[in-house]
Amino acid sequence: MLNRTGTIRQNMLYLDESYDRLKLLRDAYEDETAYVIATGPSLGNHDIDKLKEFLSDKFVLVVKQSYDVYGDVIDIHLMNFCNYKGYVYDNKTIVSWIVYMQAQPHYILENNIECDFMMPLTRNHAGYENTIAHQRDFESLLIDKSFERPWGSGMMYDSALPLALYCGCKKIVTIGWDIGVLNDTDKGKSHVKYDHFYSEGADGEKTKYDENVMRTPVGGSSGMSFDETKMVVDSTEDLHYFLESIGVELNIVSDRNPAYKGIKRIELEECYE
Repeated sequence: MLNRTGTIRQNMLYLDESYDRLKLLRDAYEDETAYVIATGPSLGNHDIDKLKEFLSDKFVLVVKQSYDVYGDVIDIHLMNFCNYKGYVYDNKTIVSWIVYMQAQPHYILENNIECDFMMPLTRNHAGYENTIAHQRDFESLLIDKSFERPWGSGMMYDSALPLALYCGCKKIVTIGWDIGVLNDTDKGKSHVKYDHFYSEGADGEKTKYDENVMRTPVGGSSGMSFDETKMVVDSTEDLHYFLESIGVELNIVSDRNPAYKGIKRIELEECYE
């Protein structure tokens, strides 16, 4: 976590509207590499203490349950109501929400859920053909184009990459972004096995659901179809060339991410040097 993050968050609290709060992040980290920690199983490959030490003075964005492990070193926590659970924050971490149902902003406010700004998700009601991954319109990742966030699919496209770019970062390193497994035996299935670094279960230890907000039963689990996973994987070649065209370098730390091979893979030890 960087010292400036706490100051930015305190300044956000003087503003009422999410759009105005978000504007405080514009180019606020343009001298930094953005480290995005996702929730894929490869995140479990890393020594937690060593990674925490490395990230302690870096600009770090964390997706959902990764906060459980790395919460004390992150700058921005990225949230939505898929696999939702509650968190206890310090007064420095900026909490960003993607909301995709009309009831969700009200639920956040009425239940006093930590949220420093929320961005509405669009293009999410008419099938995968409207996603960024399907249309390959990666210019729409840019928040300067629209405050509303087009459906990715996935948090990396919904908010992680858009916020890293909006904050001015010219290098982005993903850790634990694995996308998913593409097994031929899963073709045609509406949901496929999608592992996380954590265990899900009906005990509520790692996930908490509310039918009125998510339309997902308590103890249930959302998932990705084979077609959705393949769509995202196939889109990463165009993502790579788009980022390259705007002068942004993307690196992946993962031993299983099936994304375009032209995206540079690095070992975490390279980051420590």
